[in-house]
Amino acid sequence: MTDFLLLPLLPVAILSGYGLLALLFAPFFRGRSWVLAFGALVGIVLAAVPTWLLWVQVYEEHPVEAAGGVPIETAQGLVRVDAYGLFFTFILLVVGALSVASAPRYLEREQADHGEFYALILFALAGMIVMLQTTHLLMLLVGLEVFSLALYVLCGLTRYRLGSVESALKYFLLGAFSSGFLVYGLALLYGAAGTLEISGIAERAAQGGSTLLWIGAGLVLVGLAFKIAVVPFHSWVPDVYQGAPTVVTGFMAAATKTAAFAALLRFLLGALGGQAASWTPVLTWLSILTMIVGNLVALAQTDIKRLLAFSSISHAGYLLIAVVCRPDDAVEAVVFYLTAYAFMTVGAFAVAAAVGRGDARAERGYDLASWAGLGHRKPGLALAMTVFLLSLAGIPPTGGFLAKYLVFQAAIVSRQYTLAIVGALTAVIGAYYYLRVVVSMWMREAEEEEAMAEASGLPALTATVLAVSVVVLFYLGIAPGRVLELTSGLAASMRLAPL
Repeated sequence: MTDFLLLPLLPVAILSGYGLLALLFAPFFRGRSWVLAFGALVGIVLAAVPTWLLWVQVYEEHPVEAAGGVPIETAQGLVRVDAYGLFFTFILLVVGALSVASAPRYLEREQADHGEFYALILFALAGMIVMLQTTHLLMLLVGLEVFSLALYVLCGLTRYRLGSVESALKYFLLGAFSSGFLVYGLALLYGAAGTLEISGIAERAAQGGSTLLWIGAGLVLVGLAFKIAVVPFHSWVPDVYQGAPTVVTGFMAAATKTAAFAALLRFLLGALGGQAASWTPVLTWLSILTMIVGNLVALAQTDIKRLLAFSSISHAGYLLIAVVCRPDDAVEAVVFYLTAYAFMTVGAFAVAAAVGRGDARAERGYDLASWAGLGHRKPGLALAMTVFLLSLAGIPPTGGFLAKYLVFQAAIVSRQYTLAIVGALTAVIGAYYYLRVVVSMWMREAEEEEAMAEASGLPALTATVLAVSVVVLFYLGIAPGRVLELTSGLAASMRLAPL
């Protein structure tokens, strides 16, 4: 039995507390969204303080021989903090801060300036952090359901717009369906291993496992596959991304994939790493299908949100390439890829939210025709979007290039040549539809209606979000040494504290 420690619980407690405060004061600040946005940002910054203190204790105060740091346990082992989980916690906090900062003007325009947005973002972040900082699959389920419930409501935030309500309903129904797979899988795993601790499941799997254990593991994989949008569990993504408020879509695309992929990697390498030969073929085919379907269907999209939705699906396929590689290479590639992906996705949707126009009942300006001539009308937005699209396409000197390079390198080192070839070919397809948007922004004239539209200034917070995202992507592409050094240590951290 471990002693009770408060510090590991503080990030989640602070985010939840500020979320409750945002709900309490929301009625008093209707129409003044910037006040609640400022409060949410304060909550995120305060949550980052104990996260940093934990990072120092876990990772930096121990010598290199500690192999990635020494984890901290509390709450009778239900909470276990290691360097791997803390790194992703920082990423999620940054994504949350960028999403909050870009929201006030958009919510005011959409007539959704009710205050619930900020509370739900904080609750979603709290649930995601619970997923990352636990060794127990039941706690993983709790965290997943907390952030999922918050996202269901966020998708329907513009409740007077039919597309938003439809988005929330579809996400809720398919999310509940996927949770059923996950819960049933956990029940079977408990029946097979007698525990939901990853270490206990790993011991049982090392003995050869059983039919019950492998069926349970397969159902857990299906449940998580819905969240990361792997083909054929991807059908909800385009409709939900298109119908949800754009700032919600950006947060959901970046944060959900980051948290779910981090949890999936810990589950596979922690519980089933000793039996990788059993699940590698399944993930190999899922990766191939996801890359092909995501990229090919994206070619036919004329709505920027649907295009980014299928782009998100294709990136899940690239990430799965790394998952089936050698553990050390897999962790390094996945961590770096998710870091770069978070910034380019949040940035891309922030630009989409700024370019799009609408109100509570309808959205306009997301079709590619509306983006024609954007480089002449709003060169700053067009330049930022160009950087994000080039990074998504994997073109240097952006972070997206190095992310894809690490994935393909891991595949070649692990002799997964088929995945490397399919990944490279589909990346070329992806570059086409990304560059099609760039060409539309810079080399085509705007339609008369678009050209005559009144130009509105870019809010300072949104400009800051775009600037930070662009700078980080160039930093990851040009001088990634420190980040790569950290990612190499995180693989060792996972070996000390699986999941």
